[in-house]
Amino acid sequence: MRLAITTATAALCAFTCAITASAADAPRSLLRPASTTPADAKPLSAKDAGARYGEAAGAVLVCYGLRITPQVAELRARYQGADLAEFDTQASKVLQAWRGTLNCEQADGPNDCKVSQQWSCRQALQEIGPSGSAVRGLVEPKD
Repeated sequence: MRLAITTATAALCAFTCAITASAADAPRSLLRPASTTPADAKPLSAKDAGARYGEAAGAVLVCYGLRITPQVAELRARYQGADLAEFDTQASKVLQAWRGTLNCEQADGPNDCKVSQQWSCRQALQEIGPSGSAVRGLVEPKD
């Protein structure tokens, strides 16, 4: 039963692990959080931005009490042509993982499903919420 929770959450976090795996070797000055404002940090790659876009869409689908901010549309508007296609492809993959969590595809029962959803929502808020560690302000709590 616990293996199913691990499997479900691993699917949602696979992109996070890939993104942060190389950060362990980076100098401290490069480890500050990315921001959706170009002046604060270098722009995200189309693939990374697409993953965060998909994470935001999935989070509001699964997580009670979250909403998307206007910064999500601004993030997508930065890309064109082949970069936009890469962005959309990655966003679709991540959103599919969130839909799998919503539909409890990897859970052994309702408890595993609920735990997986809660863990995923907490991770999303930490990464793309108002004080996000990856991209700030893509989702926020509803008032």
